[in-house]
Amino acid sequence: MITTDPCMTTNDIPESGGVVCAVLMPHAPVLVPAVGAERCAAVKSSCLAMREASARLLGNRPESVVLISPHSPRQSRAFGIWEGERLLGSFTGFDAPQLSIDLPSDTALIEAITSEAASHGLLTWRIPDQALDHGALVPLWFLTEAGWKNPTVVVSLNDPRRGDLTGMGQTIAAAAKKLRRRVGVVASGDLSHRLTINAPCGFHPQARQFDKRLLQLIRKGDYRNLARLDPAQRELATEDAVDSAWIAAAASEWQNNGHELLSYECPYGVGYGVAILFTAGSGIPGKCNPRKQSTAHSMPALARQSVTAALQGRLESPKSAWGGYFRKARPVFVTLRSLDGSLRGCAGTLSPVCGNLAEEIWRSARLAAFQDTRFPPVDKTELANLRFEVSVLHPLEPVLSSAELDPARYGVVISTEDGRRGLLLPGIPEIKDPEEQLNAVRHKGGIGWDEAVKLQRFEVDHFKEDDEGSESAHGNL
Repeated sequence: MITTDPCMTTNDIPESGGVVCAVLMPHAPVLVPAVGAERCAAVKSSCLAMREASARLLGNRPESVVLISPHSPRQSRAFGIWEGERLLGSFTGFDAPQLSIDLPSDTALIEAITSEAASHGLLTWRIPDQALDHGALVPLWFLTEAGWKNPTVVVSLNDPRRGDLTGMGQTIAAAAKKLRRRVGVVASGDLSHRLTINAPCGFHPQARQFDKRLLQLIRKGDYRNLARLDPAQRELATEDAVDSAWIAAAASEWQNNGHELLSYECPYGVGYGVAILFTAGSGIPGKCNPRKQSTAHSMPALARQSVTAALQGRLESPKSAWGGYFRKARPVFVTLRSLDGSLRGCAGTLSPVCGNLAEEIWRSARLAAFQDTRFPPVDKTELANLRFEVSVLHPLEPVLSSAELDPARYGVVISTEDGRRGLLLPGIPEIKDPEEQLNAVRHKGGIGWDEAVKLQRFEVDHFKEDDEGSESAHGNL
């Protein structure tokens, strides 16, 4: 189900139809947790930003999404549009056959885009029904993870030398208005592919300068100057983000309300940039500022605020209007540690009991501080010497043997038919191998080693305060 960001009201978003949000998202398969596996630790900021961008887009309540993929099939003079009743694809080619995309195709919007393109003098062609490319698959995976199930259109680019990008963006905007359809636009693209000596296309010293210039334009919301980026520098950088972003910006009528660069990193020699290019639901006077209030990195701070308020006798729920990553209900564990790293309390649930992540963190923090029966309740004198950690759990996965476990990456749950259950979060320094992990979980749940059990594993998004009490993101994303 798509819900509305509490920062927004229905007056923030045009009900008459049109583009309501545009985002830039990279498409490297390594960003998808099941594909990236242990490599995800190096792209954790991008993973979080992709989830944030997905949540922001869905928060604007689009009825359809148009995604521009630079890796979809091309013809030299025409923009391609994927045909077929459904958009299908899987990550089999990336060793994750269990992951797939299956979304309804928005045939009415496709026809409207085709008609409007002709009126703008643009050529289009229909891409035959086939498996989606990774330029579409990766952003769509993050959108579907966030809850997207609605009609979708995937558009390919024409020849890079042909131009007409502004016209294609205007075509998408006109089609959305013609149908009175609320449309979100996703520009799929990676920045330079030549940032390190191990980069896919080799190293070039000017590649980083290109990324710097493009990021400056995104930070400023200065999209019209995308056309002024040096074509020679774009070519040497081997980027594929500018054309997609250009179309998305033109579809948004060059508006930059709510624009924000969420993340940029390049651990594998390719620049991954995640950005909100435009959103109709932010930048409104008197409304809350998502840039300050919807960042996932605020989780340990929120947990600390909850315990602090309780120690001061204030038992209210979190007051801020949280959006983005915080809006969805998610299972959470909050852990308290002393400065030497020793455990001081931990509590949480495998299934969310609150309406959103912010409330879940607020609740679990108080349970960890005051109701973990292994420890006395936290008091005011020790609060400054405690560090807060928040683990947001991914869905449970069935496990057949200990060979599928990795205590550094996966938490584990063991349960019996009579309801006994043991759980252990990942990343516990004392746990070195799966056998130690299983032994500890059985002991914790009061389950004998020879008893028949159901075994499950899970990954987490892990956030913790550093020694100064500020937040940092860690763990498997």
